[in-house]
Amino acid sequence: MIRTIIGGIAIGIANIIPGVSGGTMMVILGVFNRVMDAISNLLKRDNPNRLADLLFLGELLLGAAIGLIGFAKVLGYLLSEFEVQTMYWFIGLIAFSIPVFLKAEVKGKGKVKGLPTLIGMAIIFALVYFNPGEASDVHVVYPDVSVWLCVKLVLIGAIGGASMLLPGVSGSMVLLILGEYYLFRAYLANVLLFQLNILIPLGFMGIGIILGIVISAKVCGYFLKHNHDATISFILGLIIASTLVLIPLDAAYDMNLILTSFISFAFGGVMVMGIEKIAG
Repeated sequence: MIRTIIGGIAIGIANIIPGVSGGTMMVILGVFNRVMDAISNLLKRDNPNRLADLLFLGELLLGAAIGLIGFAKVLGYLLSEFEVQTMYWFIGLIAFSIPVFLKAEVKGKGKVKGLPTLIGMAIIFALVYFNPGEASDVHVVYPDVSVWLCVKLVLIGAIGGASMLLPGVSGSMVLLILGEYYLFRAYLANVLLFQLNILIPLGFMGIGIILGIVISAKVCGYFLKHNHDATISFILGLIIASTLVLIPLDAAYDMNLILTSFISFAFGGVMVMGIEKIAG
């Protein structure tokens, strides 16, 4: 139970940062297929493991909520003060997860196909191309709560939730492209104020996120079952490209920054190897 909650916290933290994928974090933690199966089977009439699936998803969602809410401000500080090192830490996590992913999904089951891999990479590069870039959430103004706002947030949450589940695809980056990321992060960072103009919109966005996750899991589960090699290759392309696009090319590198960035990258790799060893 504790292990699942901690994994959920890591997934929640990953989903806060534009460019970092919660789905990739699931791959790193070795729970991607378990999550797909649990969500996909949850609504089936004949599912003897429904209670176990519910408990597993509940623990994971609890951890994700803790990660999203509890670390929104912490990560804001890290990205503000140590942006390059923080990004290289995540690059290390993602890069070292690729062999883990291939070992789990390809070895003895199939082979990687070139075209689906390239398509997956192209989607990530397209997301980065349409990324509106940096902006400030310091002066976010909460909109008035209305029916239209609630419907809009359900739709936005569904899109973000669907993208959060795919390895390599950053749900936060998708929200950034939609122009709703900074409002979403402001809601999360201030949820403990318990103001209705924050809780109500966040609740409707949460409903949308759950719907998006369920739909995404159903679709992904179907393709994994009926076209395993192409789907795995597509996901591999997403992961590879997400590693490349996170590299801070515009940073002012000096010897100190290079050294600390390398240490952060290596730390990410050590974490992946440690998690793989614990997972057995």
